[in-house]
Amino acid sequence: MSPLPRASRRSDGFTLIELLVVMGILTGFLLMLAQIVDGGLRLFGEGELGQALADRASTAQRRVTQELALLRGAPTGRESPRVTDRLVVQELPLGLPPRAERGASRIQVLRGAVRLPPDRELPLLDAKIAAELLREQPTLAGAELEKAIATARQGVPLRGLGNLMLLPWRQEGSDEALLELRAAWLLPGQVVPVGPDRFVDPFDVPLPGSPELPALAAWTLTQPLVGDLLHVEFLLWSQQTQKWGRDDGTTAGGGVALRCWDSARGGWLVDAAAGGEFPFDRGAASANDPRDDVHPHAILVRLVVAQPAEYAPEGLLAADLANDDTSLRLYDGDRFPGPPGGGWIKVRSEWMAYAERSGDELRGLRRGLRGTAAKEHASGARVHVGRAVEFVVPVLHAKDDWNG
Repeated sequence: MSPLPRASRRSDGFTLIELLVVMGILTGFLLMLAQIVDGGLRLFGEGELGQALADRASTAQRRVTQELALLRGAPTGRESPRVTDRLVVQELPLGLPPRAERGASRIQVLRGAVRLPPDRELPLLDAKIAAELLREQPTLAGAELEKAIATARQGVPLRGLGNLMLLPWRQEGSDEALLELRAAWLLPGQVVPVGPDRFVDPFDVPLPGSPELPALAAWTLTQPLVGDLLHVEFLLWSQQTQKWGRDDGTTAGGGVALRCWDSARGGWLVDAAAGGEFPFDRGAASANDPRDDVHPHAILVRLVVAQPAEYAPEGLLAADLANDDTSLRLYDGDRFPGPPGGGWIKVRSEWMAYAERSGDELRGLRRGLRGTAAKEHASGARVHVGRAVEFVVPVLHAKDDWNG
């Protein structure tokens, strides 16, 4: 029998070269498919994260605006025999320690007179009556106490007046970068316990964190208003203000908004230890003289909300960072969401600004910004970016003549 032609013998299979070509084509196709799927998943994740951050920022703005919009700055212009609508904003060490360590992070504590809606005033009135009854009759409890409260409340009109305290505080948990904004609402003149047989009106205390109003008492008095924050800042527009000022804590020339305020000009804000220097202060003689009270035109609020904890960290330090380093390395800088041309980051309790990102490196660091101190940070520390939101809340006022 004669042998088959060569073409017939080759039709039974592929040569090794042909198999390699086919495998190469399939491999390339699979790589392209994987890149497309990975890119789609990344875009989906970024979109989902962006929406979560936007929702958080919107919620934070709404809650803070609702509270600050109730500030009462003597809108009627009528003089009162005593100061009833004081606004005090102080820069104090985070946590209100009696003796702060050098370079401690600082926050702003806001205390101000507000208008109280009935649904908020009624519970406060009941709590105040209960406290007064229990001071006189400690054995009252249950239905007997409720009956006594209802009886005492009869004939007590709702005034629609109250006081608000906003207190930034370190949020519970292992990530010390996170803050929560706490709030307290009280009736005018309402006292709270600060120790055995000791009661004080928190709005009569010149310095929160002092023995008159210890840090624990201030924390117990408040409740969380907004959580998962990286930054809280208030700027106040005075008669001399021409611009809100930069976001890095520098003054950038004259005419900027103020970071502290005392509407009574009563001598509380005279140095850094007291919470800042108020340029319009007149001393203790002005404390109870309502004729020279002054209020800001508006308050600018800067908040930075952290991304939800269930998402992967925005960045991680790839090497230890000394307190004087001006650059840092990230794990996988290509996935870092911060702008390549410069932006803000927070590592533990320290805020920094960087000038540029090159690969895995953030260069041109400016350290210890936004009232924080430059510190050492270990490899693996989380690098936060968050979502910033900035908004202005007008303050009703009738008098802003600092010379009158």
